[in-house]
Amino acid sequence: MKTKYTLFLLFMTHLAFAQQVIKLSDGKPKGSENWTWSEQTSTKNMFNTEVVFNVSEPTITAYLPPKEAANGTAIVIAPGGAFHTLSINSEGKDVARWLNSKGIAAFVLKYRVARSFTDDPIKELMPKMQNFKALDAENDTIIPLAMADGLAAVKYVRNNAKSMNIDPQKIGFMGFSAGGTVTMSVVYNGTDENRPNFVAPIYAYEPAVIGSAIPSVKTPIFVSVAGDDQLGMMPMSINIYKKWFDAKQPSELHIYEKGGHGFGMRKQNLPTDTWYERFGEWLKLQGFMNPPPPPASMFQRIPSPNDTLKSVQQLADGRLQFSIYAPDAQKVTVSGDFPNGFPAIMLDKDYNGVWSVATKEAVKPNLFTYDFTVDGIRTLDPKNAHFKESNTGFSNLFELKGIENDFQSLKDVPHGKVELMLYKSSALGGITRRLHVYLPPQYEQLGKKSKIPYFTKTGKILRKLWLKRKSKLPVLYLLHGGGDNDASWTTAGRANLILDNLYAEGKLKPMIVVMPAGHTPVAGLAMGAGPEQDPFCQDFLKDIIPFIEDKYSVSKKRQDRAVAGLSMGGIQTLNLALWNPDKFGYVYPMSTGYFGPTIKEIEEKHLAVLKNPSLNQFKLLTIGMGKGDALAFQNNKNMMSLFEKQGIKFNYRETEGGHTFLVWRENLAYIAPLLFR
Repeated sequence: MKTKYTLFLLFMTHLAFAQQVIKLSDGKPKGSENWTWSEQTSTKNMFNTEVVFNVSEPTITAYLPPKEAANGTAIVIAPGGAFHTLSINSEGKDVARWLNSKGIAAFVLKYRVARSFTDDPIKELMPKMQNFKALDAENDTIIPLAMADGLAAVKYVRNNAKSMNIDPQKIGFMGFSAGGTVTMSVVYNGTDENRPNFVAPIYAYEPAVIGSAIPSVKTPIFVSVAGDDQLGMMPMSINIYKKWFDAKQPSELHIYEKGGHGFGMRKQNLPTDTWYERFGEWLKLQGFMNPPPPPASMFQRIPSPNDTLKSVQQLADGRLQFSIYAPDAQKVTVSGDFPNGFPAIMLDKDYNGVWSVATKEAVKPNLFTYDFTVDGIRTLDPKNAHFKESNTGFSNLFELKGIENDFQSLKDVPHGKVELMLYKSSALGGITRRLHVYLPPQYEQLGKKSKIPYFTKTGKILRKLWLKRKSKLPVLYLLHGGGDNDASWTTAGRANLILDNLYAEGKLKPMIVVMPAGHTPVAGLAMGAGPEQDPFCQDFLKDIIPFIEDKYSVSKKRQDRAVAGLSMGGIQTLNLALWNPDKFGYVYPMSTGYFGPTIKEIEEKHLAVLKNPSLNQFKLLTIGMGKGDALAFQNNKNMMSLFEKQGIKFNYRETEGGHTFLVWRENLAYIAPLLFR
């Protein structure tokens, strides 16, 4: 066999998992010179997997890790298939990819097999599997050819080891089922030129193995099989192990209770799903999976599957798939406000250390939050720079673009400005507090002569803003929920983009929007009745409103002041407005409601508040609720019954969705155009 060095030009690149098909013979290989059929592939068969058949010219497909990741070990992989087919994915390509992720060069062997006469070789093979004696007789002339192909593969890899960053004394051979037969035949009949340095027969078929002479040189063996193997491979695997053990060769045997025949790299939610991890541990024990040498430069690093990983992507069928690279993790979940994202759902780990899961159904365009939890620790997605800041940490954000999402997307329109402001809170002992303020587009140009034509949309906006500036702008105070903070409305809430787009459409009256921090370091009942129980409400009335009215050119009139909030912020909205109706003209609590004991307290101690005639003088009192809000729906219903009983007039608006920003962003887009009319 002539060595074809030119085939390895592609191997010398730094592309991960480079692949090249290499012929193991020049011309017709010895023993099958008269074969006239050609290799074919079948995907439509009873096992719904890709199988290769009618192999007449043996090849190896090289899967090489990047040079800087290579640890010097190589393994030839022989798929199974009763010497009639080759199960090329779960017993070939997938194994190679896992080995690559560990820095091991892999070579998937397509050895010669018996001829199939239809395009469904599995259907042809299955009746033959009922009589192993007859099948062995049919394969009797094929197996020596398959063994010769295996020996040629080892020889080729060893002769070309240097050019592929392989240690010629670290070349292994593994095979599945019939490929296990090839594995054992190769190691029994090999010479120093073509004998593997270690072997791994996985549920190997022993009766057809050629030879039995265990090498005198050290040749470790790893054996794995399922106890419920339908083809009876378990006793055969024990026998192979015992021979090796008795010969005082390094040997390891794994027998799984369940897994059946052909588990390969398939997922069955059984311990066999991770047999390769045990194989990796064994390789490490034997010195075949040592880390690669350190990089020549401090600026180099070893590539990994994480380099090209997409942590969130929409699949062709519309479902969302979440992925994270965590090779050493034991359990990974993901939760969020995407469909069926609560409670958290489990991810599955693949052979490269990537954990993934897809939603059960197609997902419509929107902005979603999600959180990975890795071995019990909430973990920010390292592949995504978009996140939501909350009171308890950070959550990632993912936007799925589409027409349904247009109202809250970043578009080419005039944009407002979000300022982060610090103020001193006398109500909270003089501490410094933070809040966010949204200023309308071109706010800095107010009072100046604009060069933008007045008849354009932007010009009209500027003119309205200028006229309002002279008479001072109204203010919307926008409050967050219990799990959020003052940054949440401009991250997960997209408040600034929603308002930008409404301004561009001419739907919004000029206003500024203030987003304060609802949590305080002072103990208080944020969901209780009245501002006296909530230190934030005291901070709001005593410090936030005066600070905003001093810092910005805003109106102090009741009709120019609105307050809206969600969940905890919805209760704070009600506590501020119901107890201080002279300060607000517009009130919009969302996804909220007093708890039962609080309603009882209100009825016993605060009925005078609810009977205040000023409560029916709000220009707008609307309550928003998502139909699927299991957290607040009943509390809201009970609270509305209380209001109706006390004669408080309000509007109720119910939408699709639960207790998430998917609802609250839509709420803001609905209410903002109704304010200050």
